[in-house]
Amino acid sequence: MMSVLSIKNLEVTFPTPLGDLKAVRGIDLDVEASELMGVVGESGSGKSVTFLAAMGLLPSKARVSGSVTIDGQELIGASSKVIRSVRGKSMSMIFQDPLSALNPVHRVGDQIVEMIQAHSSATDTEAWKRSVELLDIVGIPQPEERASQYPHEFSGGMRQRVVIAMAIANDPKVLIADEPTT
Repeated sequence: MMSVLSIKNLEVTFPTPLGDLKAVRGIDLDVEASELMGVVGESGSGKSVTFLAAMGLLPSKARVSGSVTIDGQELIGASSKVIRSVRGKSMSMIFQDPLSALNPVHRVGDQIVEMIQAHSSATDTEAWKRSVELLDIVGIPQPEERASQYPHEFSGGMRQRVVIAMAIANDPKVLIADEPTT
């Protein structure tokens, strides 16, 4: 059986004024469909960098080598079009800091709608209805009303739930949670 997500010999290096910083060295992992996997390590050990590399979200100065595939599609060195087609659809990430993951000037419902419409042909009405449904699924009270509110009107825990709703909006095959217990 082919892994849904496969990472082979992943290396990530950042240039610094003092020389290269090897943030990730030779990471290998395979995730099968319906498998739950935890990656643990000390702060600064490269956990977040590993998955930011897999998502194609590292700064352009980062040097990434090795292989990251999702359903057999190679992502390292892939075009930005290919990466965008995968990110949020086949693979999604729940970020550590929900406030930085949300746009403060857009209603939370609109941000979920944007995620849905990036990977589907849903109409505005269909996507809005789905965004309210997702807010309900993640436990936001009065989801119809809350969808029209802005991130600053939510507590930290509620913002985290909004980010989870965005991450699951397109039923990704792989869901990455960075620091899920914070």
